[in-house]
Amino acid sequence: MGTGKTEVGRLMAQMLDFQFVDTDQIIEERQGITIREIFDRYGEPYFRNIERMVVEDVSRGKGQVIATGGGVVLDRRNMVNLKRAGLVVCLWASPSTIYERSAGNSDRPLLNTADPMKRIKNLLKERDAYYKQADISIDTTGKSPEMVASEVIRRTEVFESRVIVALGDRSYDIIIGRGILSNIGTVAERFDASKVAIISNPTVFTIYGDVVVRSFNEAGYETLTFMVGDGEEYKTLDTVSHLYDELLSAKLDRKSGIIALGGGVVGDIGGFVAATYMRGISYIQVPTTLLAQVDSSVGGKTGVNHPLGKNMIGAFYQPKLVWIDIKTLNTLPEREFREGLAEVIKYGMIADENFFSYLEENIEKSILLQEDVLSRVIERSCEIKADVVSRDERESGLRSILNFGHTIGHAIETVTDYRTYRHGEAISIGMVAAARIAHRLGLCNSDVVIRLKNLIERAGLLTELSDINPERIIKGMEIDKKSTHRRLRFVLPTAIGNVIVKEIEDYSLIKEILAQ
Repeated sequence: MGTGKTEVGRLMAQMLDFQFVDTDQIIEERQGITIREIFDRYGEPYFRNIERMVVEDVSRGKGQVIATGGGVVLDRRNMVNLKRAGLVVCLWASPSTIYERSAGNSDRPLLNTADPMKRIKNLLKERDAYYKQADISIDTTGKSPEMVASEVIRRTEVFESRVIVALGDRSYDIIIGRGILSNIGTVAERFDASKVAIISNPTVFTIYGDVVVRSFNEAGYETLTFMVGDGEEYKTLDTVSHLYDELLSAKLDRKSGIIALGGGVVGDIGGFVAATYMRGISYIQVPTTLLAQVDSSVGGKTGVNHPLGKNMIGAFYQPKLVWIDIKTLNTLPEREFREGLAEVIKYGMIADENFFSYLEENIEKSILLQEDVLSRVIERSCEIKADVVSRDERESGLRSILNFGHTIGHAIETVTDYRTYRHGEAISIGMVAAARIAHRLGLCNSDVVIRLKNLIERAGLLTELSDINPERIIKGMEIDKKSTHRRLRFVLPTAIGNVIVKEIEDYSLIKEILAQ
């Protein structure tokens, strides 16, 4: 309250030629009485319920600047609806400024106390964690409404950055932005085709399918859509064979293109189909999960699982483009988002101590989906992977460092039939185990293990095995692509930001670590 939301919102709407919406005004119009009277007659819980329904209604609109009451953040459903609708901006000011602007105003029922300044400070303290969920925060102290409106517009422009995967004539861009999914059709000319096959799963397609189809149709392309099951258990040759049947029936030829719209499973399957259908057709990765955005969509690894091992059947086949819309993370279930943080943490461990430290400082902001933090997290992760892939496309040497945590992690997924642990959860356990092995071998100090374990736990991920016999994990690792001549190949840290690849024959050490 008292930060100028209404006045700034009106100015922004004029500048952008948007509609201005004030939720408090709508509440008063619907109830026929003022906010103050609603509080006096019915109490705050009643008001919050009405507020929630109004927010749900207005968040369905487009081309709007919505000004809400300061307490709208208290209901998580409000934040979900608003974040799906657009960017959330928090205007704030010092307690003294808020007091000067608000004290004595009868329209501020929450300040109807003997000590308004104390009440302001208490409200700010109570709501601080909620306000931090905003995508952008702006201090309005000492600024005119015109200055604030201009700053908000400047900072809410769609953020775009580009990372290049340098592979000669097969180089491609990773485009990272906010709200750019509706522009995906503008890059379809990379296909030199008239037909575009969109491979997705029902969950993702229900949310984003219409946007993507419309974008390609507006660009003049015929679109066909094909669904695959949601989950690692569907990443099989049976699924690939079914897609071949569908593509052939639809008469897609070598000049057609594939769009892989979804998470890692969709990306791996879509890429493998593109690599093998008619001996290779063009495709674009459109990852909608954090895990896919920072890892599986980049680098050209495509493939499917086999009952005896993860990703045992596949091909290296680079996309024409990776198109990352950060806003797709707003609809991602929390468990799926957190598993993506495992791969993010991996990049700091293998290549960039400064990035690891940044994650230690900002992991909670990432979880709260603060877009400025997410932009940096995704961009830096993609930069690290792009650099490694550019120097070693087919994992003949350097690229193997990207497997930090994967030797054990993939075995965990395999022996549990890909149903118990999500990929990021298994990799988290694998990273901590690898760090402990490195410490026992004298390759790193205990601080490396402690910092890694603490960050993974803060990300809400697993660090220990439960209810799995270490012997089963060992057998799973022996089948893995990374094992050679009964020697298990591990990526082991020597420090935060540096790793080495080492073959280990002493299974007893591995069993001991896994049993901890």
